[in-house]
Amino acid sequence: MKDMNLKIKKWGNGSGILLPKVILDMFSLKTDDCFSMSIENDQIVLSPVKKRHMTLAERFAEYEGETKQEEFWTDAPIGEERI
Repeated sequence: MKDMNLKIKKWGNGSGILLPKVILDMFSLKTDDCFSMSIENDQIVLSPVKKRHMTLAERFAEYEGETKQEEFWTDAPIGEERI
């Protein structure tokens, strides 16, 4: 792919660079994807942050709140259901 020149544009109170659709498609990027940014050899390097699905254990690993497990039933029986 040939080099592209991109322009920094005003965006609200900040500034942004619009990425061409061909680049978005090439890397399977979409609106609201996150990037990490680093500076290497006087160059700005953007890398997409890969979203990884967390297991339930990972989601609760740092949870310190109270847990209360109890069964509940919200409907009245309408047939021959037995609890």
